[in-house]
Amino acid sequence: MRGILIGLGLALAATAASAQTQQQQHDWCFGPTATDDQTIDGCTAVIQSEQESQANKAAAYDNRGFAYRQKGQYDQAIADENQSLAMEPNSSNTYNNRGEDYDDKGLYDAAIADYTRSIALKPNTDSAYGNSGNAFAYNNRGLAYVHKGLYAQAVVDYSQAIALKPDYAKAFENRGGAYEKQGSRDQAIADYRTALRLDPNRQNAKSGLTRLGVTP
Repeated sequence: MRGILIGLGLALAATAASAQTQQQQHDWCFGPTATDDQTIDGCTAVIQSEQESQANKAAAYDNRGFAYRQKGQYDQAIADENQSLAMEPNSSNTYNNRGEDYDDKGLYDAAIADYTRSIALKPNTDSAYGNSGNAFAYNNRGLAYVHKGLYAQAVVDYSQAIALKPDYAKAFENRGGAYEKQGSRDQAIADYRTALRLDPNRQNAKSGLTRLGVTP
């Protein structure tokens, strides 16, 4: 009888340890505080689990792709976003993330196409980031336009991002940069100053004002 109880205790301990490990993997994959390597390890475990739903696996591919991009491993990131989209083809967030991968690789047309798809899929009133809607995708598409030297299109997208998220310091900073490249000095100064009012740590805005002969 004692042997049976010991065996049962060991089995329960093993089950508890397995559940704890599974929870740790979930926390690493889906939590906000994990390192990139922890995210990759946790999401790999979720992807390989036979007990996870397709939605969870799609999210895990997306999160692992984000971690790969943070590490500069763009091909792995794109491969994971492709897998995520194969499972959840209408994910606006995943298109936005893959667009960032393409942009970082210098594939600007592919990035613009993904940002455009992301914007089309997500109503401006529906966002994981609150009520800012597509502000992040518009800002990102603006960056891709700048990389192609299409500054007027970039200004339009940055303006749309700001309309959706009026406290978006990065979009003001980026629009200031596009205005500066266009030679629109006054607009650039105004945007750089607004960016710094919203976030005093925007270094590009400080540098822009210095280039334009204005004290930050």
